[in-house]
Amino acid sequence: APHIPARYGMLGTTFGGNPLACAAALGVLEVMEQENLIEMAKQRGMYIMNKLKDFPELENVRGRGLMIGFDVPDYLKELRKKLIFDYNIFTGEAKPNTIRLLPSLALTRKQADEFLETLREAIDAVKAA
Repeated sequence: APHIPARYGMLGTTFGGNPLACAAALGVLEVMEQENLIEMAKQRGMYIMNKLKDFPELENVRGRGLMIGFDVPDYLKELRKKLIFDYNIFTGEAKPNTIRLLPSLALTRKQADEFLETLREAIDAVKAA
C-alpha cells in the first residue's frame, strides 16, 4: 500500500503485519475474487470426492472444497509413498491410513482427471506388488 508510508516503530512484531505483507494479502484476495476460486474449489472438490467414492478400495471419502481426505485399507498402506516417489504427486497423511489432498485453488478439471487416472494406476500398482 504505497499510500501508507512506513515509519520507525511501525514494524514491531514478527506477525504484526506490515505494509508489504498487507498489500500482498490484498492482492491474493483480489485474484481469489476475480477468478471465483472459492466457488471453483467447491465444484472441483465435489467432483473429485464423487469420483473417489467410485474407487472400491477407498473408504470414508470426506472433505470440504479441495481439502479432501480418504482412508485406505492396510493392504494399500504404501499408496502414499507410491504416489510421491513413483508419480511425483505430493499428498499429506494422517495416521494410520488416511491420505489428505490439498491441491491449489486453481486446480483445473483436466488436472483433477489426471490425478484420478494416476491414483487408479498407483492403486493397481500397489495391489500388484
